Amino acid sequence: MKRILVSLLLILSVVFFAQNLVKIADIYKLKEGETVEATGIILAPVGVLGSLTTYMQDETAGIMLYGKVLPVDLKVGDVVKVAGKTKVYYGILEIIPDKVEVIGSATPTAVELKDADFKKYLSNLVVVTGTVSSVEKYQFTVKTDKLEILVYIRKEVPFKVETLKVGDKVSVTGVMYLYKDTYEILPRMPEDIKKF
Repeated sequence: MKRILVSLLLILSVVFFAQNLVKIADIYKLKEGETVEATGIILAPVGVLGSLTTYMQDETAGIMLYGKVLPVDLKVGDVVKVAGKTKVYYGILEIIPDKVEVIGSATPTAVELKDADFKKYLSNLVVVTGTVSSVEKYQFTVKTDKLEILVYIRKEVPFKVETLKVGDKVSVTGVMYLYKDTYEILPRMPEDIKKF
């Protein structure tokens, strides 16, 4: 009888916990400051795209994770369960985790940019293929027949922008970011930028 009771409690706790998990797209519908639990695939190593920062996505959306609780050894492809409070930071919704647990691994899939409605891609891993239309010290712009997007190279990513020139055909993968009302792609590693 005791064994049945323990098994029943275990099943109920698993069902209860699974019901508390929220899809990332649904987190965007909640008020700032809500406590949430979600799972997702890690998109970048902690610290590469910002101090104490990484990103995760599920099949519905992506979101920034920020805080000292983030394990520094998180890898691209780690599937994590995160619990924490939401906060809006300069227009970007983030989770400040109280708890992060690695529960598996998977390959993150980049969403192809098909239009200039960049807000819907925020904090997602995205990919764009097009022509370099401008080159500056730490950034360049990629233009397609439907959009133009800035690509910003953070100092933690060892890619030399001067290897590109206007007119080069490129494919760029990275996390969609918002900086001072400008949407930009943040590549995570040099391999995220491919020249044809």
